[in-house]
Amino acid sequence: MSWLDISVWLNEQRSNIVGSFIDNVYMYSKKLVVLRLKKSGKQINHLIVEPGKRISLTDMQVSLSVLKGVMDIWRRHVRDCRVADISQYDKERVVIFTLRCGNVEKKLIVELLPRGTIVLTNSDMEIIIALENKRMKDRVIAPKQKYQFPPKLWEADIESVDVEKVIKDVIEKRQNVVSYFVKILGLPPEVVEAALYLCGVKSSYDENVDKHMIECLTANVKKLLKDVVERPEPCIAYLQNTPIGFYPFKPSHLAKYSGVEIKFFQSFNEAIDRYFAHGIEELMQRERTGSIINSIEKLKHTLQDMDKRLQEYKDKCAFLSKALKVFEEHYLELEDIHKCVQKVVKQRGWDKLDLCSNLISTFDKSSGKYHVVIENTDLELDVKMNLIDVYNSYRKEFSDVNKDIKRIEGEMMRLKEEIDKKMSMIDVEKKSIEMMLHRSREWYEKFHWAITPRGFLILGGRDSQQNVHLIRKFLEEKDIVLHADIHGGSAVIIKTGGREVDEVSLREAALLAACYSKAWKLGLQVVDVFWVQGSQVSLSPPPGQYLPRGGFMVYGKKNYIHDVILELAVGIEVLKPEIGCTIRIVVGSQDSIAKKCGAYFVIKPGDMKIDEIVERFLSELSKRGLDVVAKALDVNELRAKIPGKSRIAKIVVSEEIKKVLEEC
Repeated sequence: MSWLDISVWLNEQRSNIVGSFIDNVYMYSKKLVVLRLKKSGKQINHLIVEPGKRISLTDMQVSLSVLKGVMDIWRRHVRDCRVADISQYDKERVVIFTLRCGNVEKKLIVELLPRGTIVLTNSDMEIIIALENKRMKDRVIAPKQKYQFPPKLWEADIESVDVEKVIKDVIEKRQNVVSYFVKILGLPPEVVEAALYLCGVKSSYDENVDKHMIECLTANVKKLLKDVVERPEPCIAYLQNTPIGFYPFKPSHLAKYSGVEIKFFQSFNEAIDRYFAHGIEELMQRERTGSIINSIEKLKHTLQDMDKRLQEYKDKCAFLSKALKVFEEHYLELEDIHKCVQKVVKQRGWDKLDLCSNLISTFDKSSGKYHVVIENTDLELDVKMNLIDVYNSYRKEFSDVNKDIKRIEGEMMRLKEEIDKKMSMIDVEKKSIEMMLHRSREWYEKFHWAITPRGFLILGGRDSQQNVHLIRKFLEEKDIVLHADIHGGSAVIIKTGGREVDEVSLREAALLAACYSKAWKLGLQVVDVFWVQGSQVSLSPPPGQYLPRGGFMVYGKKNYIHDVILELAVGIEVLKPEIGCTIRIVVGSQDSIAKKCGAYFVIKPGDMKIDEIVERFLSELSKRGLDVVAKALDVNELRAKIPGKSRIAKIVVSEEIKKVLEEC
């Protein structure tokens, strides 16, 4: 990220971060940290920081091993601290979080410049802890040292450009115009290139540097910088479906390159997060598949050695096969030679073997063996053995070699199958990681939610705070509010958009209100649910009365849906966005979930713990060949969908979900 990227991002996301509490810290390496930020109404954001690269809020499920010891130290220092402010240091790639930790102020400083790190200081800027201790020529990053900001690398400012000096420097020093503006003014290169393109200059190496060109370039840079902050156009540039850059403005200068496509996003944060998702994906793949890949390499090495041995055995088998054939076709001749050799060796010595046959090539007195070559086949005979015994030894060796070949081939087949199995495991891990990282959460997913067949959005509070937050922020007069007729439960809203709500949608909402109420924890089988118009609901009690925490007032007549059965279906919905298939967990009645999900389970109040239900469902997915889904699921999200202790009434995993995934 450039300093301009940081400015745009801060302007866009400041309100989402300031006022948050650091609920937890996850340190995956010295180059990857995630802060879990929590706000009122249980709004949870995950702030991902990669020193030297980027900072953004993320929906990605980062699943990597953590730096346990270091992480625990950081947690002790920053957990439960409130983000009082967030700012950028002097148009630099440095972000400063002002934290209020009880009565103590701390500064969390994120350096996004090369060799950057993360530092926590006290209010006097003395370093408490650093993600990475560093000793540089101009500053020291270490505990108890005074924190010093990185030195400024540029000399001037765009507002005070000396056109004549620029022309002189560029011409005399024969410098690239873009490089000059970047070095002297500290401007992001993409801004200078875009401004240059708007001036009609196609190449930054254009030798026609004159006053008009520099004035045009300066004016366009100023306009771009102003427009980007006020009216950003977040986007990512792709070349052959590969991201090559992210921008807070439309990169018009890329039009000169063929094949470049620009995709725009609703927020700059989304563009940043999507651009860097590939790097996180690679990290997760390396960690999850590294040991499998090493195992495959060892198996392949073993396979190569076995292949060499197999070829040796096959060559030997071919020789023995030919030797046996020669033996059988020339047995009488060989028998005469062998008897002669035995007699000559005994009576006249080894040196007279040429008397027996000119087919004898060599001999070895010490071992008593000699060689006969017939039809280019070298047969080794033993003077101490009968010829039939020599022949039988050849047959036995031929049989043994054949057995060895079959054994090696069997072992090689097993190793190949094991390699294929491990390769499949890698594919599963990669696909599950893609599903996890491509999963983009909607704003309403922090609540209990459902979308009815008629397209009505149902929202439900997960606790008393969210109940109040929903009513205060999202409830409109023509919406419908539902609540189980029991103390303690989710306030459920149907966002009507002014439309009339059908009976099916009303019952779906009533089901959520019933299941996410105290009735489930009490083990009830049915409960009544009432509903009213949004205009009948208020968060203000009558004068002199007290409204309990999370409560709300209902004025006028209540409408009842009696005997709502506490039976909830939790399913896996496959989504097909442009970037690839993802999955999300949805809830509702069995009828509605069966229509949209190929894998789901149905639960009722019971005695099974939530983790046992989750484990049982994931196990069933794996058994049915859906490992990729089981690994891609956010287990915490799945847990949150289950109202409490339950019993599983049904688990359904159809072939349809496999077909859908195969089409991805």
